[in-house]
Amino acid sequence: MSATIYAVINQKGGVGKTTETINLARVASNDLRRTLVIDADAQGSLTGILAADEVAADQLSFADILVGEDIADVEVQGIWPSLTVIPGNQNTNKATKQLHTEHGREYRLREAVEKVRADYDLILIDCAPSLDLHTVNALTAADRAIVMTQPGKFSLDGLSQLQQSFDSVQKYYNPLLTVAGIVVNGVRNTIGHRNWVRDLEESTPWPMIGPYVPMRSLIQDAQEAAYGLDQWTVEAKLARETYELYARHYGALEKIDLLRHLELAFPKHDFSSTEGL
Repeated sequence: MSATIYAVINQKGGVGKTTETINLARVASNDLRRTLVIDADAQGSLTGILAADEVAADQLSFADILVGEDIADVEVQGIWPSLTVIPGNQNTNKATKQLHTEHGREYRLREAVEKVRADYDLILIDCAPSLDLHTVNALTAADRAIVMTQPGKFSLDGLSQLQQSFDSVQKYYNPLLTVAGIVVNGVRNTIGHRNWVRDLEESTPWPMIGPYVPMRSLIQDAQEAAYGLDQWTVEAKLARETYELYARHYGALEKIDLLRHLELAFPKHDFSSTEGL
């Protein structure tokens, strides 16, 4: 069975797109799913974490796929088993400018991904914090979008703008595209954040993917060290609880025996009384 393709999106930076992508990839790796992660962000943050070896500045990247290279010639080995990475770098911006007058420029990534789709169980696209051509390519290639957001007034306004862009891509380039749901990141237990989340739940036409991600420094700490949360021994209990949160996100997207998965990831912990497993 061919992979489902997910684009992790929001036109605003700093809302957790890369973090969500990395942690979904970790869960997939632990579940032995053949996973392709595409870094469509010119900043290349995901590449620096998930690529097994350092990616040179002149190495083929996501930008080269947009101008005609095959994925098989661009992919690099990831840091975890069954993980493959398409690196991203600043050349992405140059590629989108180069494609400005090209016909079919919105379909370049879709055409490339379809050639290798059957080789994977899951494909994740970490989108740039913009609604430019590379993000349109990601949405055109995707089956489903995961919308990341974070409490704040601007974020609600931004989601309205994102919905318009999503509708446009769906109308002109990818009529089968759907939104898998919204993931709320960086939530604090404050009145302001609780009210913001409630307003979002009441106003959005899209489903919500829970649990919401709390503000926890260990998420960033583990990520910067290129560790999965199940590998993180500092604040191990909190790391386990946070890994379980991302595993539940994965379970909302893909078929998984969540209890069995967590028992294998944390064999010393008893999950028998954990709610919802």
